[in-house]
Amino acid sequence: MDVKDLDRLAGAVADIGARGEISEVMVRYCEALDRRDVVLLRSCFHADSTHDHGGFVGPSMEFCDHAMALLAQLVATQHLLGNISIKVAGDTATASSYFQAYHRMPSHGAMVFPQARPDEDVFIGGRYLDRFERRDGAWKIARRNGILDWWRFEAAADRGQFGAEGGTGLASAGEAGGR
Repeated sequence: MDVKDLDRLAGAVADIGARGEISEVMVRYCEALDRRDVVLLRSCFHADSTHDHGGFVGPSMEFCDHAMALLAQLVATQHLLGNISIKVAGDTATASSYFQAYHRMPSHGAMVFPQARPDEDVFIGGRYLDRFERRDGAWKIARRNGILDWWRFEAAADRGQFGAEGGTGLASAGEAGGR
């Protein structure tokens, strides 16, 4: 193996490592939303990161507070990622990923989504288009653009859907798993 081969190998290993670290940030973002953990959510963003998602446009740190206020009104929520593509170029990267989000609306009070009704399930599909930067050795989101591709509203039906007999199996905000 010559020096060029070693350089290519080192570059490939660095690229794989960066993709792994970026993927972990993307997963941590979803976990933070589902656990309603604002500290974990903020850890996904650089302090000067910007956000354009779900009607919010502004600093990502403000989005974190905005998201927590909305999620606090829900009975349950779950965010899933799929089809992730990451392109690394030195200390910057672009990432695109598909997401699906599930939200259970409360039985009364103001609805997080104006189109939703009490006790309704809302399903949302879309994409995150991100710019990541590695600063001080840590990959974080520098810019997030969330695109909503579709919404679906359904009457809530817990039958056969959530956990143990007699219970909903819905995790409350206080039931942390995770990190």
